[in-house]
Amino acid sequence: MAKKKKTKNTRAQYTRNGGTMTEAMYFSKIRSALRKAFRYWVPALEALKKASRPSQSENKRLKKEYQCNHCKKWFPNSEVNIDHIIPCGSLNSYDDIKNFIIALTPENVDAFQVLCESCHNKKTQNEREQRKKRK
Repeated sequence: MAKKKKTKNTRAQYTRNGGTMTEAMYFSKIRSALRKAFRYWVPALEALKKASRPSQSENKRLKKEYQCNHCKKWFPNSEVNIDHIIPCGSLNSYDDIKNFIIALTPENVDAFQVLCESCHNKKTQNEREQRKKRK
């Protein structure tokens, strides 16, 4: 049996924020801040409104429910996500910021869809796998 070659474990350099953040952590924080800033983007909210109906639930506190675009089931607001049909892409460098913001803020309502958590997680996982294959 051949011995496996030991590889040196290379760790990411903490070059940002006084040596407390890696590049990935830094750009992750920027990505998160941008997503939070555009959380109430009107076309996205219009897509949510299009997917709603008065609640059919026995819970009288629940006023609306939303239909998942994939599985077509109805869910309360807490169990759905507004999804970009065309992914926003990566944000790993300053060069990516412009394209990320353009993709994050489309003006067309049809650029968004409402997905339940389960369908959204499956779509996100599939997109990540596709990105890995392209690398």
